[in-house]
Amino acid sequence: MTNLTEDTYPAIVEFLGTFPSLMDAPPGSLAELSDGVALFEALAEIAPDYFDPSTIAHGIGDNWALKSSNFRKLIRNLEHFFHDGLQKDADFAALDIQAMAKRGDEAAIAALFELVAAAAVTCDHRSEFVGRIMTMSPENQLHMKSIIETSLRGLTEYDASGFMADDSDGDEIEMDFGDASDGGGDGGLWGGGAGAANTAELEQALADARRELAMQKSKAAMLSEDHTSSQSKLKVLVEDLQDRLQSRQDELATTERELKYTRTELDDSKARVMELEQQSTQLADDLDVANSKVGQLRKAEATVTSYRKKLESAGVMNQQLSEMEDQSATQLRKIMELEEEAKKVPALQKQVGELSSMLASMEASNDDAASGIKGSASTIADLRSKLSAAEGAKRMFEEELKDLRAQQEAAADDDDAAGGISLGGATTSPESKEKLMRLEIENSKLKEQLDAAKATNSSAAVASSKNLQSEVSRLKSELAAMEAEKGKLAGDKDKLETYTKRTLAKFQEKYLVALQECKSKLKEKQDKIEALENRSASEKTAQKREERLLSSTIYELGLSIMQNRLKER
Repeated sequence: MTNLTEDTYPAIVEFLGTFPSLMDAPPGSLAELSDGVALFEALAEIAPDYFDPSTIAHGIGDNWALKSSNFRKLIRNLEHFFHDGLQKDADFAALDIQAMAKRGDEAAIAALFELVAAAAVTCDHRSEFVGRIMTMSPENQLHMKSIIETSLRGLTEYDASGFMADDSDGDEIEMDFGDASDGGGDGGLWGGGAGAANTAELEQALADARRELAMQKSKAAMLSEDHTSSQSKLKVLVEDLQDRLQSRQDELATTERELKYTRTELDDSKARVMELEQQSTQLADDLDVANSKVGQLRKAEATVTSYRKKLESAGVMNQQLSEMEDQSATQLRKIMELEEEAKKVPALQKQVGELSSMLASMEASNDDAASGIKGSASTIADLRSKLSAAEGAKRMFEEELKDLRAQQEAAADDDDAAGGISLGGATTSPESKEKLMRLEIENSKLKEQLDAAKATNSSAAVASSKNLQSEVSRLKSELAAMEAEKGKLAGDKDKLETYTKRTLAKFQEKYLVALQECKSKLKEKQDKIEALENRSASEKTAQKREERLLSSTIYELGLSIMQNRLKER
């Protein structure tokens, strides 16, 4: 059988990609055909009566033993198809199964594909496959033509009696890809046919057949030797498969024991999770109660005690419990200190009330003083008005006095000029003087009263205002001190509430973290169990596959032994 060049490999791949019967993706290279599945499925479409894809192993990976079994079935069925269906024969012994299965040898796979191509173009519905070749690229069409011509030259006529005649009798087989629809006839696939054979040619063919028979006998002897070696190899393979089966059974038993142990751990974990969920529910209820009673400082000790009792019941949280006990003790001391300070609140409130009443009385007295000041101010205003009236009268009297003095001076001048003063004029001057003196006395009295009233009112107002200001400042300082004390108490209360909330939040966060860790561990256990179950199932499947392989190998061994015995007879 002629070895193909690497240039023809893409044509082989493209031709196999035209088969819709392929269950997997079309192959990308000849190395992907090393399991024999794609070639078997293509032959199932070419000769469905001889090839059943369900009889071979699929998804075998790198298991060369299963690959070899697939190729042996393929070659055996292909040989039956050539002999029974096409009445043709080829050199099937030249196919290297080990090279194809173990190394994925592309040349050996290409040699097997030559027979597949010959089967495709010589079967009953070859026109369909010729049409598929016509859809390929022009370069690959030429390569396929050369492959088919080479494969057809290697075919011989098959005779059930054991004689084979050469199918190529001198004329070159020529492929015709002109019209795929005309390929159904006997001469539509290749151009030349066999000529009329004469007697000399028949004698030559008979001699060739006899020589071929001798060669076949020698090959049969070699095959017998190969069969003996194959039996020894098969025995070693069977022993190896038995050892592998025993080891897989041991691994399966170990896996089942691990699975049983893991299931026990899973049950324990589930029980633990249920306990933790119950504790979580209880703690959530207690947390709600604690949140509702944050403002009640006197009941905080009882709440902390209940938390301590519930934390003592959880044996897995000893370290957290000790931390919470220390925090609870600190919180209890702060609560007691705040209770002591809270007891002082009524006295302070009472003192604040007294100071508030004193402040109110002071404010009332201040209002009275202010009203008194306002009355003094009105009195002063009246006095000022009187003073202004007195000053007006004084000015009027001064003007009159000036007039009188002017009149007196004028009268004195007249007396000096006339030399004498009458009686009536002498009597007028003393009255004017007396009136003037009286006005001056009244004016001086009014001035004294006005100065006295001003001095009295100013000193009283200044003294009362100073007293009121000092009292008001003292009350304000005391009130500020009370407000500061009250603000301090409110701040301590807020700090205690914040600390209590923070402590409860930390406890809740730690508990949630612990619960999350338990859930994650449980999930890991479940994943491990599922992985072990999947591994057990895959090992069981592999064991069954190996058992089937062993049975098939033994069956093939027995069949080959029977065939050899029949040939010997």
